[in-house]
Amino acid sequence: MIYYIAHWDWILLQSRAEVVKSLESTYKIEGIAPLEDNKYLLNNYSHLHDWKINRKKLLDISGVIDLRKKISKFKHNDLIHLFTLKTLILYLLSTLKFKKQFSVIASITGLGYLFSNTKLSKILRLIIKPLVIRKINSCVDIIIFQNELDKDTFIEFSKYKNQIILVEGSGLNTNNFQIKNSPNKKIKVIFVGRLLKEKGIFEFLKIAEALKQENNFEFFVAGDRDEGNKSSINDHEFKELKQKVTYLGNIDVPNELFQYDILINPSHHEGFSRVILEGAYVGLYCIANDIPGTRGIINDLKYGAVVENNDINTYIELIRNFDRNKESLDVDKVRDKIIKNYSSNAIANKFSKIYSELC
Repeated sequence: MIYYIAHWDWILLQSRAEVVKSLESTYKIEGIAPLEDNKYLLNNYSHLHDWKINRKKLLDISGVIDLRKKISKFKHNDLIHLFTLKTLILYLLSTLKFKKQFSVIASITGLGYLFSNTKLSKILRLIIKPLVIRKINSCVDIIIFQNELDKDTFIEFSKYKNQIILVEGSGLNTNNFQIKNSPNKKIKVIFVGRLLKEKGIFEFLKIAEALKQENNFEFFVAGDRDEGNKSSINDHEFKELKQKVTYLGNIDVPNELFQYDILINPSHHEGFSRVILEGAYVGLYCIANDIPGTRGIINDLKYGAVVENNDINTYIELIRNFDRNKESLDVDKVRDKIIKNYSSNAIANKFSKIYSELC
């Protein structure tokens, strides 16, 4: 049995559910997560276990205890696959004074708030570091990273010495997307993601403010706040956002993203940006902060542009020159490369090879 564990059910839905579907003929996979709004969509898993944890709390001790109870029932030949750094840390806490009986893989899809430069995150790293160093080498057999910088940063922090694998991306179900066929009369620029400071939402708003007087552009934000994240925008900031741009809430990305022309991703850090893959596949021109989790995709696809140090003026110039940039793109080649390297089937094949070493 393989158990997929995440501190948020959305994580097991987004990408992983399609990977599970691709693996179902070979492996039996069950999901463990706090089952909230997405539980009825997680139908690719053999079974679902409700992890009773409040993900909005910085540390929910009762949730750690509940995970420990679930893990204690696993068999010695089971395999655990953890998703996200927060889930890994909660797992390490739940297995204190617990003798390892099974193989464990951890997918670190981004270093997130814990490795940001805020005062609180620095304090949290100091508190957590002894636990991680003490437990990680005895508890985790393989860590999967999505880019080299995250790997180097975490290895230095954790002193991890076991097997490391690089898997770029979480998997994209390319069969679900409506493709863009023609540009809009006005150029529609969109931000898609959680409304977090570290996702670059404030940089996007600055770009929109700078171009609001130019009538050939419209700016949109799709996504929601994340009250369980210290980087989430507050009520006042959310109100101001809705005054500056058209706020869409959460959208059905596969069926709605094609309606826009430019995707902006000014994130401060990414594991391997899913939204850029989605935008590129659909046919949007993608402009992103020049960081490892975005640079690699855009350079590989030869599609879109990266902006050094999230410079607002460079974003503005690229948006104004959008038509000229668009002329040199071959979107069909981009889609072929995404299917080959980053689709759900491609990621499932990579996971299957990893699982075969441990199962």
